[in-house]
Amino acid sequence: MSPSPGPTNVADVIARWDHAIVEGVQHLHWGPANWCFEQLSGWWVKSLVIIGVGLVADLLGRRRFPAAALTASLSYLAATGLSLQLKDVFERPRPSAVDPAIHPLVRVPHSFAMPSAHAASSFAAGLAVGLVHPRLRWPLVGLAALIAISRVWLGVHYPSDVLAGAALGCAIALAAHFLVTRGTARAARGPARGTGRAARGR
Repeated sequence: MSPSPGPTNVADVIARWDHAIVEGVQHLHWGPANWCFEQLSGWWVKSLVIIGVGLVADLLGRRRFPAAALTASLSYLAATGLSLQLKDVFERPRPSAVDPAIHPLVRVPHSFAMPSAHAASSFAAGLAVGLVHPRLRWPLVGLAALIAISRVWLGVHYPSDVLAGAALGCAIALAAHFLVTRGTARAARGPARGTGRAARGR
């Protein structure tokens, strides 16, 4: 007996699981759940809500510098821009473009699928706020995860698309946090150094 055909590499395994999960989700669609995921997928949730939470936390914490809101905004914009650039590199079609069994619940974007810009931008903004305000970290990362899952539920992304987007968003948030923290630390040390030099000059 000849061996049954099977996947030859990791990419084939991932592709099979991607297709199986997206097709399986089609059978789980349910009115109230569909509505909830459509709302989570709205642009305002991954931007205005998360960044707004960061700004409120900054104000309640009486911070002179709105570090969370600024870092989240920078992370969001960077993640959105970079994910759109990477889509043109990978050129992965949307699930419904290659599988007639997939019936998206929302309008399918004209861009490619990999990585998910929703996942990238929501994880970037959510983690950025969470790094400044640790108590908000897991709630906002949880919200970002729901936003990412919504894209699979709605039939416009594969699971690996949102996983790649989440990883990209987290990396950008960490980099932005490092840069903003380093910049504010330098700004805080600047006047002190100047004062010290002036005192020594006298």
